[in-house]
Amino acid sequence: MLFVQLFKGKGSTVHQYSASIIVNILTLAHGCALGWTSPSLPYLKSEDTHLKEGPADANAISWIGSSISFGALIGALVCGKLAVMIGKKKLLLFLTLPNVTFWCMVFLSKNLYHLYIARGIAGLTGGGLFRVMAIFIGEISENHVRGALGAIFALAMYGGMLMIFLLGAYLDFFTVPLVVLPLPIISLILMLFLPETPQFLIQKGKNTEAIEALKFYRNCSNEDKVKLAKIDEEFESLKNAVNNVQDNTVKLKDFVAKNARLGMLMGFFLVFVVAFSGNFIIMTYTAFIFSLSGSALSPNNSSVIIATTQLIGIVVAGACADRFGRKILMTISCAGSTITLACMGTYVYLNEIGTNLNGLSWIPLVTLSLVIFLNSVGISSLPFMMITELVPFKIREHAVMIFMVIVTIFMFISLKIFPIVVEMINLSGCLWFFLSICFLGTFISIFVMPETKGKNLFDAEN
Repeated sequence: MLFVQLFKGKGSTVHQYSASIIVNILTLAHGCALGWTSPSLPYLKSEDTHLKEGPADANAISWIGSSISFGALIGALVCGKLAVMIGKKKLLLFLTLPNVTFWCMVFLSKNLYHLYIARGIAGLTGGGLFRVMAIFIGEISENHVRGALGAIFALAMYGGMLMIFLLGAYLDFFTVPLVVLPLPIISLILMLFLPETPQFLIQKGKNTEAIEALKFYRNCSNEDKVKLAKIDEEFESLKNAVNNVQDNTVKLKDFVAKNARLGMLMGFFLVFVVAFSGNFIIMTYTAFIFSLSGSALSPNNSSVIIATTQLIGIVVAGACADRFGRKILMTISCAGSTITLACMGTYVYLNEIGTNLNGLSWIPLVTLSLVIFLNSVGISSLPFMMITELVPFKIREHAVMIFMVIVTIFMFISLKIFPIVVEMINLSGCLWFFLSICFLGTFISIFVMPETKGKNLFDAEN
C-alpha cells in the first residue's frame, strides 16, 4: 500500500498518528474557515469593502458570524446517516467539498448574501467533522493514545484559526482563499490511501478487510506472530461488541438507562459550557472584542497573540489528557477561566465607565490570552472525546449526533446575538455571563464529573 510506503515507522501507533494527522489537514482548513471572520470583518466594515451594499453593519456582522451554524446543524444531522451508510473514511472525503466551495465563494463574492451562503456551506464541513471525527479517531486508536490523537483535532482546528489570523494580518481579502484552498485538496488525496475503520468493515460483514485495517492501524506485519495474535484477539472483541449492538435496536429507554444516564447528562453539560463559556465567541469576534476593550495593541496583532496562546493550550491538553486525566484538566480549565474572566470583566467595566487606566492597557491582552489558554486546556478540547467515553457503545453514535445538534443550536444563538447584546449590556456584561458559565463548570467538574481516562471505548456496557 502506497500509504505504508509513505509513512514507514516503528511502534504500533505510528499509523494511528499518521492517519489522524492526514484527516485533520481538513480540520486545519476548517479552522481557517471558522476564524476567517475575525481578520475579515474590519475590511468588510470599512469604506474600502467590495460589497455592493457597502460597509457591513452590526446586523450583517451577526449573520456573517452565525450563519456557519446553519450548515453545521445540517452537517451534523446528515453526516450521521451517511457515516452509517458509506463509512467514516468516505464521509471525511466528502467533507472536503464544502470547504473547497467556501473558499471559492469567498474569492468570487460580490455581496453579503454570497458570504452568508458561503459561511453556511463551510458549516457543513464543521458539523460533519464534529459529528464523525471523534468516532473515527476512537475506532482506529488504542486506548493509551486516544487522548493524544483526539487532541490533534482541536490542535488542527485552532491551528487553522492562528493560520487565518496571520494570513489576514498580512494578505488582502482575495489572496487569503487562494492560500488556504490547497489544504482540503491535499487532505482528500492522502485520505484515499487510508483504510476504512475496522468497526465499520465488521458492521458490513467485511471481516477480512477489517483484519487488514486493524493490522494497518496497529502497524502489524504478517511476520510478527505475537502482534498477529493480539490482532486476532482485538478483532474478536470488536466483532462481539459490534454484533451486540446490531442485534439490538436503539430505543429511547437506552438513553435513560442507568449506564447511560450520567453520560447523557454530562454530555449536555459539556456542550453547554463549550457554547456559552465564550471561547468560540471570542475567537470569532477577536478583533471586534479588542477594539472595544481599550487595549493599546492593534486588534489584528492581538488576535494573532490570542490564537497562539490557544494553540499552546491545545498542545498542553494533548500532552496531559492521557497522563493526568480529563477530570482534572476540565476543573483547571473551568476554574482558571472563571478567575481570568473576572479580571478581564473588571478592567473592561472600569474602562466603560471612564476610569483612568493609564499604564494598564496591557491587561486585556494578558487576561484574554489566559482565558483562551485555560479554555483550550479542557473546555474546548475535551468535550466530544469525553462524550464518546461517557456513553455506552450501543448509543454512542446517536449521542454524538444529538450533542452535535445541541451545540450547533447553542453556537448559533451565542454567535448571532453577541454583537447585538454587546450594544445592550456592553462587553463587560457579556464577560460576566461567560464567567458565570465557567463557574458552574468548575462546580460540576469537581463534584459530578467522572474520570474517563483509559476507558475501553468499545465496551458495550461502558
